[in-house]
Amino acid sequence: MILLFIGVLSVVFSMFFYCQAISSGLGIKRWAIAGLMFGPFVWPMFCMKKRVKIYQRFGFDCLLFPA
Repeated sequence: MILLFIGVLSVVFSMFFYCQAISSGLGIKRWAIAGLMFGPFVWPMFCMKKRVKIYQRFGFDCLLFPA
């Protein structure tokens, strides 16, 4: 029963990171597999990668207002 719960939870996190990667413009398969393997522990690394991509795109001195 616990293995089934862990399996379902890992698939849920995989879908979550897949959708987040699509909306952020990051590598889709990379983040889906990371979500499948490590679950919620990938979230800080995902946020950092998203921030770095924004800094590369717009620069450090640009102010962005997210919608």
